[in-house]
Amino acid sequence: MGLALEELKNEEQTFNINGVSLMIAEDVLPYTKENEIDYINNAYGQGFSIAPTAGGCC
Repeated sequence: MGLALEELKNEEQTFNINGVSLMIAEDVLPYTKENEIDYINNAYGQGFSIAPTAGGCC
């Protein structure tokens, strides 16, 4: 299993963070501030985890 890339849509922006390009929809962008993206590979599986960097939870 791997990641699939999509074509950039008009309502998306591309950001290059630490050598990784992320496509983020404009309506989601305000919710991405203060989040940390981590790659996890453990007994439960592998993939990306997105979590707030400080305080609280959803």
